[in-house]
Order: sequence, then C-alpha cells, then structure tokens
Amino acid sequence: MKYQTHMIDVTQKAADEAFRYAVSVPVDKADWKPLDVGRSVLDQTREMAQCPIWALEIISSNEPPKFDGEEMAAQQAEMSTWATVEDCQAKCNENLAKLAEYFATLPDEKLTETKWLPFDGGRDFTVMEMMDYPRWNFNYHLGQIAYIQTLFGDKDMH
Repeated sequence: MKYQTHMIDVTQKAADEAFRYAVSVPVDKADWKPLDVGRSVLDQTREMAQCPIWALEIISSNEPPKFDGEEMAAQQAEMSTWATVEDCQAKCNENLAKLAEYFATLPDEKLTETKWLPFDGGRDFTVMEMMDYPRWNFNYHLGQIAYIQTLFGDKDMH
C-alpha cells in the first residue's frame, strides 16, 4: 500500500472515531467548558472540521503558513457558523474529501521534501510528517472529548 493511501485511510478512521465520541455528548453539554476555561467539545469539533484544510494549505503552498490576526479572525468567524457537532462532522468530511483527493495525487518523490514550519520549536518537516498532522489532531481531540465525557459521568466506550 502506498503511504498516501495509508494516510487517507488512517486519517478518515481517526476522524470517524473522534466524531463518534463527540456526537454522543448531550447537545446541552456540547458547549460546556471544563472549569469554565477549557475547550468545549463543540469548539474542538470546529477545529477538527477545519484541520484538513489547514493541512492541505500548509502542504500544497510554497509560502510559509500565515497566522495573522485577519486570516485567523476570518476562519474563526466561519467556524462559528458550524452550530452543532453534526455540522462540524459534515464540514470535516467535506474537507477530508478535499485532503484525500490531494494526498492521492502526491507523487512518491514529494514525500521526502521538507518545509520549515514554526511548530515543534521551528524546524524542517517532511511532507510525510505534514500529512500525518490531521490524524494526530483527531486522536488528540478524541482524548480530550473522552475526558470531558467522564466529567459528565459517561464512562462508555463509544
């Protein structure tokens, strides 16, 4: 199996698992924040929905990522229109389809190319590493969502 195909598969599975937990959170608890300072399940699913586009833009662009206030504010405004976990899941699947289409077109020779990114203290990342970011992000948020569920007393595996 090609690495590109593998990443399409594991990224979709990670998103599906994270959203399986997220949709089981009661609607009236979706926007609740632990200790009133943590991130809500809804906020996290908004990020998960947008994450495939961030990855696509970072990998496909010849420019370094921009984290300026105006661009981030526009993204936050768009993300705030996704009012439910289900809205976020639908948007995520739409964005994952775009990412999968891009991954499927990446030639093998590109996988070892590098790009400097400001993450992890700032360093060169291979395209292979960048391709794994969405899967990692879904797994990361799955853990946070599962923890929030335990705070509600939900100890079921979803």
